[in-house]
Amino acid sequence: MAAGARLARGVASRIGGGRRLLSRSAASKPQATTLKDHNCTAFLRWLQRKAGTQVSSVLDVATSTFGRSLFALEPIQEGDCILGVPYGVQLTQDKLPQEVCMLLDNRVGDTAKVAVLLMMEQNLGHASGWEPYIKSLPCKDQMHNVMFWDLNELQMVRNSSVYNEAIEQREQIKKEFSAVKPVLEYFPHLFGEVKWEDFMHAYALVSSRAWRTAKGVSLIPFADFLNHDGRSNSILLYDEKKDVSEVIADRNYAVGEQVMIRYGKYSNAVLALNFGFTLSRNIYDQVQTWVDMPDEDLFYMEKLDTWLRHHGPKSEDMFSCNYTKASFVIKEVKFCRGKAVGVPQILRAFFRVFYATSLEELEEMSTEAARGDGRLARRPLENREREIHAHSMLLLHLDNEIQGYFTAIEQLKIANDTASRSVQPFRKQMAKDLLVGELRVLQSSRAWIAIYCENLSIS
Repeated sequence: MAAGARLARGVASRIGGGRRLLSRSAASKPQATTLKDHNCTAFLRWLQRKAGTQVSSVLDVATSTFGRSLFALEPIQEGDCILGVPYGVQLTQDKLPQEVCMLLDNRVGDTAKVAVLLMMEQNLGHASGWEPYIKSLPCKDQMHNVMFWDLNELQMVRNSSVYNEAIEQREQIKKEFSAVKPVLEYFPHLFGEVKWEDFMHAYALVSSRAWRTAKGVSLIPFADFLNHDGRSNSILLYDEKKDVSEVIADRNYAVGEQVMIRYGKYSNAVLALNFGFTLSRNIYDQVQTWVDMPDEDLFYMEKLDTWLRHHGPKSEDMFSCNYTKASFVIKEVKFCRGKAVGVPQILRAFFRVFYATSLEELEEMSTEAARGDGRLARRPLENREREIHAHSMLLLHLDNEIQGYFTAIEQLKIANDTASRSVQPFRKQMAKDLLVGELRVLQSSRAWIAIYCENLSIS
């Protein structure tokens, strides 16, 4: 079976490849009171008829304070297959009318194509074969993906990479809308009036609720009611032989307990951007930090040349680099077999090179790298004072970042102007979770670097 990845922004599993939208419960929150409603019951009856088989005998859908969720109807044992949704009842781009598909060009991605299908089914109303499922989906006002935040709300997270990523994501969706709009307007009987807001809503629903399997992007009814627990080992799997998407329980569940899976190993930045929620304590939090490469430096070109020759192959910890700045991903420092993991070696190498004070230092670094595997990131500089200097400059950079986060968090606490009062409380809490988590990552890195410098100075 091939593992299906929950969609996200190019994070990694976010079809986003990496980073991959609706308010779902956090694993750390107390169990919500559940409430059966008519729509849930009608939805289950419809799903079983459409699938032609029982999707699950051990799960029930109910409405809680966190939205629709799945709960154990009977005791579940670790290793049990708790649901199986046939491919035929999934919303996938191959269910778009052929005449529509033929007009959608390569500027339109898989997520946008499924969003177009969703818009068509929404417009068909009672005539849609997926009407009960469509009715179960959240409306735009119930979604808190950062793409829906206004500029005032975005200002809360301006210190995080999410700020720019949300703006870029929105622009990308606008480009795809420009590509699909003429096509949809050619079929008014299928799509009705084509509006940007409707496309963005449909796109967000697909981004936050769909999985990518071996057969492409799929909206999977019933399975998408499963909420996220970052510590769960359950994921959605696609069985090609049976043509069914399945979930296997990773632990025992008691009757009435909410059953959860892991969407992916996502930071709060990814969860906020693509799913519209955050966790109060997220073990996968990380920070994208930008470091300037000042071109007024007398040795700028020499440093750039040394860096390009010796920093090694592209690293997952180096997000991007141009001629003025470089971006790195920092994770919370953890210890594995006595070694600290979290502060990227490539970030430390960057500071060794770009805070060198002479051409002689650069030449010595190149020589040291040549003695080893050609990379500067593998071992400390032989000159202890220079090693301490490079890491002291890294400490200054982290201190500036940390101060910015402290200020942003304090502003969340004291803001009381008209604009701040208009911010939705849920989104304000999301911003706090995001900033506090990223601050924790920065502080753990700063603490480790400080101890490293101290040990060098006394050894």
